[in-house]
Amino acid sequence: MALSEFQSYRTLEKPDTRFDNSSIIAVLLFIFGLTLLGSRFVFSPGTAIRIPRAKHIDLRATAGILNIGLNNLLIFNNRILQLGDLAEEIANFLSRKKFPENVTLLICIDRSVAFGFVVQVTDILRSAGCRNIQIACDPQGCVSLH
Repeated sequence: MALSEFQSYRTLEKPDTRFDNSSIIAVLLFIFGLTLLGSRFVFSPGTAIRIPRAKHIDLRATAGILNIGLNNLLIFNNRILQLGDLAEEIANFLSRKKFPENVTLLICIDRSVAFGFVVQVTDILRSAGCRNIQIACDPQGCVSLH
């Protein structure tokens, strides 16, 4: 059987024994591409905003907590109050303090309370002599009766 010229040339030449880096580079690039495709890039929607900062922050300890709950329920010092009794109760509370002008009252508001009622309560508190009022609202609601 006669060998063709091409086949004899292949069998007579020594095989190339040099190390080829291109196959390793191709495999590494393939792995890198899979890593990029498999990673999660999260872009948050919306725009970035800068929240204004207060110049002076008053971090006094609260001396009392007034809860305003569903159906305009007022709870102060573990007592349920009517709106008409609030001014007298706050005035008595402040009279028992050594420095009533430094007393800070925290109002916890349920998220379903109307804003107009909150303004009405803060007006009553100011007229009763409370100068420092802080307002907080918990999405789950501040009022807890247990």
